[in-house]
Amino acid sequence: MHEELSEILKLAALDEFNTVITFENVVQAKDYIKRKPESTEEFFLIVCAMNLINAGIKTKEFKEYIHYGMLKPRVSKLLLAILEDTERQFDIQFYINESQQCAYIEIYGLQFGFHNITIYDELKIFINSAENKPVEWKGIRLQKVANELFNYAVKINEME
Repeated sequence: MHEELSEILKLAALDEFNTVITFENVVQAKDYIKRKPESTEEFFLIVCAMNLINAGIKTKEFKEYIHYGMLKPRVSKLLLAILEDTERQFDIQFYINESQQCAYIEIYGLQFGFHNITIYDELKIFINSAENKPVEWKGIRLQKVANELFNYAVKINEME
């Protein structure tokens, strides 16, 4: 299964490759971003759904159907859910750069970045804590392979 993920990442490195986002996946992704994750696999699916929407917003086809207002607060709420859920252990790391209002979420070796997130008071506490360890952007543009990552995440969730 990790081989499939490696192949997707190879596509991200190709200048000529651009993902083709399907309307069906956008509809599904809108549903997934409303979930609260129960497992690391489901967390990955939600983040891949957010990445798909983030990429889709920038296209003409989906401009009327999805928008940043539906995405950015959800990214923040997902991070809050992790901070508040002490019972579950997710195999993820995240860092919030307050000045850029950017969250970097790392899962399965992939780093997803979401700019202009909503900074709730609870997130400010995390931002000012020792747990908020700065990270450098790895330079892999995951929006370029948003549809492929989303399909992969759906597949591994169905296998769970």
